[in-house]
Amino acid sequence: MQYLSNGRFKKADHRAVVNSNYSRLSVATFQYPAIDATVYPLKVREGEKSVMEEPLTFAEIYRRNMSNYLETARIKKAKFEAKPLNEILD
Repeated sequence: MQYLSNGRFKKADHRAVVNSNYSRLSVATFQYPAIDATVYPLKVREGEKSVMEEPLTFAEIYRRNMSNYLETARIKKAKFEAKPLNEILD
């Protein structure tokens, strides 16, 4: 939706919070066009810059998103990797 809405709608990481006092309802939706479908953003408003330089296939958008996701996961993992005690205390 971020590409289709020209950045007006941002993607969010999935974060579920457990609360024993309230019930929770989750609704999953999937908007996947054909892998070779060409994706164009909504019309750009006056003074607004397009989030896409050119129309892309859904496969390319998916590839870019997965690449960003994997890089973010790698960075998060690196922050929390166990270090030897002597490195922590130095």
